[in-house]
Amino acid sequence: MLRTIYAMLSTGSHYQDKTVDYEALSVARNAPRWLKMLRKHGFIAAPATA
Repeated sequence: MLRTIYAMLSTGSHYQDKTVDYEALSVARNAPRWLKMLRKHGFIAAPATA
């Protein structure tokens, strides 16, 4: 743990866990908002309501 902290402090970088796909988490979190805006601006047809 100290080696990781030293490496982060010496390089000035943030910790990124190698087992976590941060890009996929970001997409999963933001996709509903992106789709809502695309529908609002007419790029995607709104789903038909029954």
